[in-house]
Amino acid sequence: MTELRTHIGAEIAERGPMPFSRYVELALYTPELGFYETTGQAGGRRGDFVTSVETGPLFAAVIGDWLDGIWNAAGQPARFRVAEAAAGVGTLWRGIVKAAPACRDALEWLLVERSAALRSAHDTLPAGAVSLADLPDSPVDVVIANELLDNLVFDIAIMTEHGWKPRLVDEVAGPLTLVTGEWPNGSPAVDRAAALPADAPLGAEVPVASGAVAWIEQARAIADRVLAFDYAATNAELLERGIDGWLRAYVGHERLRAPIDHPGVCDITHDVPIDQLPPTTSVQSQADWLDANGIGQRVETARKTWQERAHIGDLEAMFARSAITEADALTDPNGLGGFVVMEWVREQG
Repeated sequence: MTELRTHIGAEIAERGPMPFSRYVELALYTPELGFYETTGQAGGRRGDFVTSVETGPLFAAVIGDWLDGIWNAAGQPARFRVAEAAAGVGTLWRGIVKAAPACRDALEWLLVERSAALRSAHDTLPAGAVSLADLPDSPVDVVIANELLDNLVFDIAIMTEHGWKPRLVDEVAGPLTLVTGEWPNGSPAVDRAAALPADAPLGAEVPVASGAVAWIEQARAIADRVLAFDYAATNAELLERGIDGWLRAYVGHERLRAPIDHPGVCDITHDVPIDQLPPTTSVQSQADWLDANGIGQRVETARKTWQERAHIGDLEAMFARSAITEADALTDPNGLGGFVVMEWVREQG
């Protein structure tokens, strides 16, 4: 039994069955023991999962184009503050630097990463970025979050004969087990659960995204724009999928079936319930968002370069061929292209 598993068992013994959100918090972020505080990270063969940022530089280039549009519309200010939440080891910032958008010299990039282990990699990043453990209190122009909301703490609600009740983590005869209990006093999940569909069938389970709601409210309080890429669906879609369709755990690119069996060893994520979040300004698929922000033009340029230089086989040709492959992955409706892009824009006036 690992040290973290022992710690979780001791807390249950002392306080009783644990809210699932508390379990997620401990499993992912317990100092020196949680998944993201030890070995967990996005990336290729050495990572545990791949996000759009890790497919290559194309995603960052399109983000740069989008930021240029905002910067230009604001009159090209000399200081343009962008906070990147869940920045990991800083891969997106490296891509932005490489893409060199027009706003590059004005950018003050805030790398917001809760994990001290991942944050330690920020020391080797290109100049122009500041490393933080949490969103700043001071205003920023934009907050960007790529696959953050699905990792924030969440509870699980199950429909019973007495309405929606929480699933708690208990230690029963040795192993950790999900049991049905009562909402803890003062839990932010209570109001969210009360708004869930009342006609759901008995035994249906959905995530209650209190962590995502709180984070969005925090981000909107400091930023004119908040842009989030993530797994997301409506409550109705999540009910139809069932818990096996929206609750995920990953390690070494392998999906595990039982997240509570491996605290600290695997990532724990959920499909974000869109209709539990603050009302958005826009919602669209990642494929549509990338198309609207110029990925097609970049790919067309890459195709022409590849056609002209494939016979040479130089770096320029290889980069062009890579961009075409990246675009296919980023816009695949059955993969990354099916992610949901949510934007919140502060009304001016």
